[in-house]
Amino acid sequence: MKRIYLSYPLGVETPRFAENPPVSMWPQFSTDRGDVFNQSFYMAINHSGTHMDGANHFNPAGKQLWENEVDTFVYEKVVVLDIEKGDDELISKNDLQPYEKELSSCDLVIVRTGFYKVRDDAYRYGQHNPGFTKDAGDYLMTFPNIKAIGMDIPSAASAQNVHPHGVEFHQAVLGLGRSDDRAILIIEDMKLDGDLSGISKVYALPLLIQGLDSGPCTILAEF
Repeated sequence: MKRIYLSYPLGVETPRFAENPPVSMWPQFSTDRGDVFNQSFYMAINHSGTHMDGANHFNPAGKQLWENEVDTFVYEKVVVLDIEKGDDELISKNDLQPYEKELSSCDLVIVRTGFYKVRDDAYRYGQHNPGFTKDAGDYLMTFPNIKAIGMDIPSAASAQNVHPHGVEFHQAVLGLGRSDDRAILIIEDMKLDGDLSGISKVYALPLLIQGLDSGPCTILAEF
């Protein structure tokens, strides 16, 4: 069995989406300054780096991440869709429909646009990322088996197309206006640069912080 990370480490150089603030870190105690141990503060919005959007992110009636059962974060039927998109381009229902068979049998769908290749260009990555349309979200919600969608972009919303496309995609998959608690969780800024063929299981483990809609997420894949 082989295991790899599908998440990036969080740090002060982590690229940020649109106008989100950067990550900050500073020491409280430091062995470099003569203290006997190291201990630090860090400050980051809960949508920094690799993170998971809980239903409550866009849905006031939706669950915060800590309120979900543990099985919500374990995926045993994973499909990777290579849908190449460039700066500011949008993923629509038409892009997803050719994969209807795969979508009907997975619990985690990973969309790899290839935009991870420009992550070192923080401005381009955060300001000109591809994103999803509302009809893509509505289409994904027709598959009751899907628990989460992951992607190699900093947000499911294109920074140049937040309104209406990005907002409405999030609202659709996070269950806004539904009479039940159905939602597809969103995993953004995934590390998808390796060979992903043969994934047998994925664990997406968010920080469980009471009072927050979403949070940083460590993702492990088994082959």
